[in-house]
Amino acid sequence: MFRPESDWTGQERFGVKNFYIEAHATMCDARVDVRHFDWVLPCSGVFSPEKHYLDYSLDSQPRRSIVSMGGPNRRAAAGDILYMPPHRQYVGEPALQERHLVCVVLGDSFLDELFDGERPLQGMEPCADVQNIAMRRMFEGLAAELRNPGFASQTLIQSMLMGLAVELVRHLGPQDLSGGMSRCGRQMRHIVDYVMDNLSGPLGVADIARGCNMSVRHVARVFKDGTGVSLGEFVATSRIALAKELLRGDTARIKEVSWRCGFSSTSAFSAAFRAATGQTPREYRCLPIQLH
Repeated sequence: MFRPESDWTGQERFGVKNFYIEAHATMCDARVDVRHFDWVLPCSGVFSPEKHYLDYSLDSQPRRSIVSMGGPNRRAAAGDILYMPPHRQYVGEPALQERHLVCVVLGDSFLDELFDGERPLQGMEPCADVQNIAMRRMFEGLAAELRNPGFASQTLIQSMLMGLAVELVRHLGPQDLSGGMSRCGRQMRHIVDYVMDNLSGPLGVADIARGCNMSVRHVARVFKDGTGVSLGEFVATSRIALAKELLRGDTARIKEVSWRCGFSSTSAFSAAFRAATGQTPREYRCLPIQLH
């Protein structure tokens, strides 16, 4: 039996070769890593994660793997984003491919702190192909930050993991889930959603409060109490994460990247990016991907 979140070094007999973890980060009982491996032998295996497990394919070609999500009639092709709730067994039929994945595990302590003791992921169904643009963007941001960490890297990674958890609940949870969440949990979700959907626009505390229909004092307190970081820090790190993603995977000009990330000018963007990463946007775009 495979733990999908574990280190697969030494699993050649199951068809896994050339496994290595490029980079990883851990906070509380949540973890994220970027990993590489090759499936070289036709096989099938049983996967059973200990925590909520998500992964995202960084490869340009589609995955051709098949996953049985809980029963013989629930076989599905794995998409770019895969979600497996814990303590269940899944049968995987991996395609013979080279893989580069971002793997995320979210433990109960991390989720309890985020959702104020509520368990919105409890009872969620698995999904072999999560179609969510915001989650895709956060996975790309995690990969970029893990491979080339900058200033306050742990804070940025934690913020993106929180965003992934919120988006997962929003995307796969029941329609009436918000009625069962605590008031602070609903407000936190609303704030994170608003910020991630409006990174190109003004995102001062007053702007966020107005967009979320809360008072300035309340929105700042709820976010700080829920995450341990200020709204300003979250906005700044989220913008830099988006900029890294666009610089790595887009042919957009620096001026367009600065606009899409909410900066008033290219010079302001360059100064903020250099302060956060130690490189100018142009230098960062030209950097080779670092392996750790």
